[in-house]
Amino acid sequence: MRARVVIGANFGDEGKGLMTDYLCATEGAGMVVRFNGGAQAGHTVVTPEGDRHVFSHFGSGTLAGVPTFLSQFFICNPILFFRELDKLRALGFEPVVYAHPQCLVTTFADMIINQRKEDERGAKRHGSCGVGIHETIERSTVINLTLADLWNRIGNLESLLAEICDKYARFRTGKPINEPAMVEAFIKGCWAFAEHVHPLGIGQCKDPIFEGAQGLLLDQDNKEFFPHVTRSNTGMKNVRMLCAQARISDIDAYYVSRSYLTRHGAGPLPGQDDALRYDDSTNVDHPYQGRLRFAPLDAALMTRIRVDAASTPFRLVITHCDQRKPTLAADLYSHGPTRDDISRANCAKRLTA
Repeated sequence: MRARVVIGANFGDEGKGLMTDYLCATEGAGMVVRFNGGAQAGHTVVTPEGDRHVFSHFGSGTLAGVPTFLSQFFICNPILFFRELDKLRALGFEPVVYAHPQCLVTTFADMIINQRKEDERGAKRHGSCGVGIHETIERSTVINLTLADLWNRIGNLESLLAEICDKYARFRTGKPINEPAMVEAFIKGCWAFAEHVHPLGIGQCKDPIFEGAQGLLLDQDNKEFFPHVTRSNTGMKNVRMLCAQARISDIDAYYVSRSYLTRHGAGPLPGQDDALRYDDSTNVDHPYQGRLRFAPLDAALMTRIRVDAASTPFRLVITHCDQRKPTLAADLYSHGPTRDDISRANCAKRLTA
């Protein structure tokens, strides 16, 4: 077996969904593996036929017919899963999803606590998307809820949610969450989620494509930008662990960057230039992340890629080149780039550290 890995080289929003879809459609894959983060991702895919979807909970190979595997490093969100599933079904797709039993599960209360905490921070916001990723991890240290619990039809789910909404919410925000209708709806959603998602191990994923979320500059261990980072390992760390478990040694990495830097959310953006403006129909103004900001591409790009890749061979993929030099592709981004556009422009070479 071989593995291909798609990793964002910057602050996210580089084109990871586009690259994942391209690899699935042109080279094939047995599975797209989500190896970090959760449903806060926003990976845009546009098919040559014009179908467009922004992937959050599902792998970006879905429109190419490739199933999704949610690894133990992925945080499941039944609420956002079904919202996205409805959109995919409206496009005519019925995705197949597998998952590891140790996946943490985000509750509606985690999302509410997350939003309360960001609101309290005011101008000192961390840059959260407001979907409860950090809060799920924090809460799991004292009140754990995993996909295995849902598959086993945990009998005390209602009392567990009551404890989260009362004692735990008071501990985190100073006040409880009083939403009995949400409790009832969430429990139903959990059982439906457990029925829809099938158990699997990484060793059963043949020729996987590992799809990263966020980017190297948002890795939880990046002290330069803390606390404005994500609560996960965004580079090769999780991938190496998963490949070791699956006994995969043939690995190729694709590091993706726009031809300029972006940042959606609070925190410093080196070289930020408010005069720069590029069209982006995915990263619209957001109540918790604000507007998308831009800067010239930084000189440290290749250094951080080589550090993360270590001995793993990699390719550098540059997207949005037409926005820097419009004569390269006059109308690509009027609709969003497709896998066909990459095929025409494919000139990436295999590099080593």
